[in-house]
Amino acid sequence: MERQSTITPWDLECMLYDEMAKPKALPLSLLKEITNGFSPEKQIGYGGFAVVYKGILENRTIAVKRMSNTYKYEKEFLREVECLMRVKHQNVVRFLGYCSDTQGSMETYDGKLVMADVQQRLLCFEYLPRGSLRQYITDTSCGLQWRDRYQIITGICHVLNYLHRNNIIHLDLKPENILLDHNLLPKITDFSLSRYFGAMQSRATTVQIGGTL
Repeated sequence: MERQSTITPWDLECMLYDEMAKPKALPLSLLKEITNGFSPEKQIGYGGFAVVYKGILENRTIAVKRMSNTYKYEKEFLREVECLMRVKHQNVVRFLGYCSDTQGSMETYDGKLVMADVQQRLLCFEYLPRGSLRQYITDTSCGLQWRDRYQIITGICHVLNYLHRNNIIHLDLKPENILLDHNLLPKITDFSLSRYFGAMQSRATTVQIGGTL
Protein backbone atom coordinates (compact mmCIF):
# COMPACT_ATOMS: atom_id res chain seq x y z
CA MET A 1 0.00 0.00 0.00
CA GLU A 2 1.11 3.56 -0.67
CA ARG A 3 2.19 5.44 2.42
CA GLN A 4 0.15 8.43 3.39
CA SER A 5 1.97 11.67 2.67
CA THR A 6 1.31 15.30 3.41
CA ILE A 7 3.20 16.46 0.29
CA THR A 8 0.94 18.58 -1.90
CA PRO A 9 1.32 20.19 -5.34
CA TRP A 10 2.05 23.44 -3.52
CA ASP A 11 4.91 21.78 -1.58
CA LEU A 12 6.36 20.57 -4.86
CA GLU A 13 6.07 24.06 -6.32
CA CYS A 14 7.85 25.57 -3.31
CA MET A 15 10.79 23.26 -3.99
CA LEU A 16 11.25 24.93 -7.38
CA TYR A 17 11.74 28.28 -5.64
CA ASP A 18 14.12 26.87 -3.04
CA GLU A 19 17.51 26.02 -4.54
CA MET A 20 18.54 24.34 -1.27
CA ALA A 21 15.58 21.94 -1.19
CA LYS A 22 16.63 18.30 -1.39
CA PRO A 23 14.86 15.68 -3.55
CA LYS A 24 12.05 13.88 -1.74
CA ALA A 25 10.17 10.61 -1.87
CA LEU A 26 6.84 11.49 -3.49
CA PRO A 27 3.48 9.68 -3.29
CA LEU A 28 2.03 8.11 -6.43
CA SER A 29 -1.31 9.82 -5.76
CA LEU A 30 0.34 13.24 -6.07
CA LEU A 31 1.96 12.42 -9.40
CA LYS A 32 -1.32 11.04 -10.74
CA GLU A 33 -3.09 14.22 -9.67
CA ILE A 34 -0.73 16.64 -11.43
CA THR A 35 -0.59 14.59 -14.67
CA ASN A 36 -4.35 14.00 -14.81
CA GLY A 37 -3.89 10.29 -14.30
CA PHE A 38 -0.93 10.14 -16.71
CA SER A 39 -3.13 11.36 -19.49
CA PRO A 40 -1.81 10.99 -23.07
CA GLU A 41 -2.58 14.70 -23.47
CA LYS A 42 0.14 15.44 -20.88
CA GLN A 43 2.77 13.32 -22.61
CA ILE A 44 5.76 15.34 -23.81
CA GLY A 45 8.35 12.68 -24.60
CA TYR A 46 9.35 9.05 -24.43
CA GLY A 47 12.40 6.84 -24.69
CA GLY A 48 13.53 3.27 -24.30
CA PHE A 49 13.03 3.28 -20.53
CA ALA A 50 10.23 5.74 -19.83
CA VAL A 51 7.46 8.15 -20.83
CA VAL A 52 7.65 11.80 -19.73
CA TYR A 53 4.57 13.85 -18.77
CA LYS A 54 3.86 17.45 -17.87
CA GLY A 55 2.94 17.85 -14.24
CA ILE A 56 0.75 20.92 -13.75
CA LEU A 57 1.12 22.75 -10.44
CA GLU A 58 -0.62 25.98 -9.39
CA ASN A 59 1.82 28.37 -11.06
CA ARG A 60 4.57 26.14 -12.44
CA THR A 61 5.08 23.03 -14.53
CA ILE A 62 7.36 20.07 -13.84
CA ALA A 63 8.37 16.98 -15.80
CA VAL A 64 7.30 13.54 -14.53
CA LYS A 65 9.26 10.59 -15.89
CA ARG A 66 7.35 7.31 -15.59
CA MET A 67 9.48 4.20 -16.04
CA SER A 68 8.18 1.44 -18.30
CA ASN A 69 8.87 -2.29 -17.85
CA THR A 70 9.87 -1.63 -14.26
CA TYR A 71 10.86 -5.23 -13.54
CA LYS A 72 13.27 -5.19 -16.48
CA TYR A 73 14.71 -1.74 -15.77
CA GLU A 74 14.80 -1.69 -11.97
CA LYS A 75 18.60 -1.41 -11.99
CA GLU A 76 18.45 1.58 -14.33
CA PHE A 77 15.96 3.30 -12.03
CA LEU A 78 18.12 2.73 -8.95
CA ARG A 79 21.27 3.92 -10.75
CA GLU A 80 19.55 7.06 -11.95
CA VAL A 81 18.25 7.92 -8.48
CA GLU A 82 21.67 7.26 -6.94
CA CYS A 83 23.45 9.52 -9.43
CA LEU A 84 20.83 12.28 -9.27
CA MET A 85 20.92 12.34 -5.46
CA ARG A 86 24.67 12.95 -5.64
CA VAL A 87 24.76 15.79 -8.18
CA LYS A 88 23.91 19.47 -7.84
CA HIS A 89 25.09 21.65 -10.71
CA GLN A 90 23.55 24.44 -12.77
CA ASN A 91 24.09 22.35 -15.92
CA VAL A 92 22.19 19.31 -14.62
CA VAL A 93 18.38 19.30 -14.84
CA ARG A 94 17.05 19.90 -11.32
CA PHE A 95 15.93 16.66 -9.66
CA LEU A 96 12.90 17.14 -7.38
CA GLY A 97 12.05 13.66 -6.22
CA TYR A 98 11.18 10.05 -6.91
CA CYS A 99 8.37 7.56 -6.37
CA SER A 100 8.91 3.85 -5.75
CA ASP A 101 5.47 2.32 -5.28
CA THR A 102 4.42 -1.35 -5.27
CA GLN A 103 0.79 -2.41 -4.85
CA GLY A 104 -0.94 -5.79 -4.99
CA SER A 105 -3.47 -6.31 -7.78
CA MET A 106 -5.67 -9.32 -8.53
CA GLU A 107 -4.88 -10.61 -12.03
CA THR A 108 -5.92 -13.66 -14.05
CA TYR A 109 -3.10 -16.15 -14.63
CA ASP A 110 -3.57 -19.63 -16.12
CA GLY A 111 -7.30 -19.39 -15.50
CA LYS A 112 -6.87 -18.44 -11.85
CA LEU A 113 -6.99 -15.18 -9.92
CA VAL A 114 -3.63 -14.43 -8.35
CA MET A 115 -2.22 -11.49 -6.45
CA ALA A 116 0.44 -9.73 -8.53
CA ASP A 117 2.73 -6.88 -7.54
CA VAL A 118 2.29 -3.79 -9.71
CA GLN A 119 5.37 -1.58 -9.59
CA GLN A 120 5.44 2.14 -10.30
CA ARG A 121 8.79 3.91 -10.61
CA LEU A 122 8.79 7.66 -11.34
CA LEU A 123 11.14 10.64 -11.25
CA CYS A 124 10.35 14.37 -11.10
CA PHE A 125 12.37 17.21 -12.62
CA GLU A 126 12.15 20.88 -13.42
CA TYR A 127 10.43 21.50 -16.77
CA LEU A 128 12.43 23.18 -19.54
CA PRO A 129 10.03 24.36 -22.28
CA ARG A 130 12.70 25.13 -24.90
CA GLY A 131 13.28 21.43 -25.38
CA SER A 132 16.45 19.62 -26.34
CA LEU A 133 19.54 20.73 -28.20
CA ARG A 134 18.61 18.39 -31.06
CA GLN A 135 16.02 20.75 -32.52
CA TYR A 136 18.51 23.61 -32.54
CA ILE A 137 21.22 21.81 -34.48
CA THR A 138 19.05 20.14 -37.12
CA ASP A 139 16.74 23.03 -38.11
CA THR A 140 18.54 25.89 -39.85
CA SER A 141 15.66 28.23 -39.07
CA CYS A 142 16.54 27.89 -35.39
CA GLY A 143 20.20 28.82 -35.84
CA LEU A 144 21.98 29.99 -32.72
CA GLN A 145 24.31 32.97 -32.36
CA TRP A 146 27.95 32.09 -31.80
CA ARG A 147 27.87 33.41 -28.23
CA ASP A 148 24.94 31.04 -27.53
CA ARG A 149 26.79 28.12 -29.10
CA TYR A 150 29.85 28.91 -27.00
CA GLN A 151 27.72 29.04 -23.83
CA ILE A 152 26.22 25.65 -24.64
CA ILE A 153 29.59 24.05 -25.41
CA THR A 154 31.30 25.40 -22.29
CA GLY A 155 28.32 24.50 -20.11
CA ILE A 156 28.48 20.89 -21.27
CA CYS A 157 32.24 20.79 -20.68
CA HIS A 158 31.86 22.22 -17.18
CA VAL A 159 29.21 19.71 -16.13
CA LEU A 160 31.09 16.73 -17.58
CA ASN A 161 34.17 17.82 -15.64
CA TYR A 162 32.01 18.12 -12.51
CA LEU A 163 30.50 14.64 -13.00
CA HIS A 164 33.85 12.98 -13.64
CA ARG A 165 35.43 14.67 -10.62
CA ASN A 166 32.54 13.21 -8.59
CA ASN A 167 33.06 9.69 -9.99
CA ILE A 168 29.99 9.71 -12.25
CA ILE A 169 29.98 8.85 -15.95
CA HIS A 170 26.86 9.58 -18.01
CA LEU A 171 27.21 6.95 -20.78
CA ASP A 172 24.43 8.37 -22.98
CA LEU A 173 25.35 11.97 -23.75
CA LYS A 174 23.60 13.14 -26.93
CA PRO A 175 21.71 16.24 -28.14
CA GLU A 176 18.36 14.75 -27.04
CA ASN A 177 19.67 14.52 -23.47
CA ILE A 178 20.79 18.16 -23.33
CA LEU A 179 17.90 20.51 -22.52
CA LEU A 180 17.95 24.31 -22.72
CA ASP A 181 16.41 26.79 -20.30
CA HIS A 182 15.00 30.22 -21.17
CA ASN A 183 18.52 31.67 -21.31
CA LEU A 184 19.85 28.80 -23.45
CA LEU A 185 21.75 27.40 -20.49
CA PRO A 186 22.37 23.70 -21.27
CA LYS A 187 21.29 21.10 -18.73
CA ILE A 188 22.09 17.40 -18.97
CA THR A 189 19.31 14.92 -18.28
CA ASP A 190 18.60 11.15 -18.42
CA PHE A 191 21.02 9.40 -16.08
CA SER A 192 19.38 5.98 -16.54
CA LEU A 193 22.57 4.45 -17.96
CA SER A 194 24.95 6.38 -15.72
CA ARG A 195 27.39 4.77 -13.35
CA TYR A 196 28.74 5.93 -10.01
CA PHE A 197 32.23 4.77 -9.01
CA GLY A 198 33.00 4.26 -5.35
CA ALA A 199 35.98 5.98 -3.77
CA MET A 200 38.20 2.90 -4.21
CA GLN A 201 36.82 1.90 -7.64
CA SER A 202 38.71 2.87 -10.79
CA ARG A 203 36.99 0.81 -13.48
CA ALA A 204 33.89 -1.20 -14.35
CA THR A 205 33.00 -3.70 -17.07
CA THR A 206 29.91 -3.09 -19.19
CA VAL A 207 28.49 -6.41 -20.43
CA GLN A 208 25.53 -5.05 -22.39
CA ILE A 209 25.99 -1.89 -24.43
CA GLY A 210 23.09 0.54 -24.08
CA GLY A 211 22.41 4.09 -25.13
CA THR A 212 22.35 5.47 -28.67
CA LEU A 213 24.71 4.48 -31.46
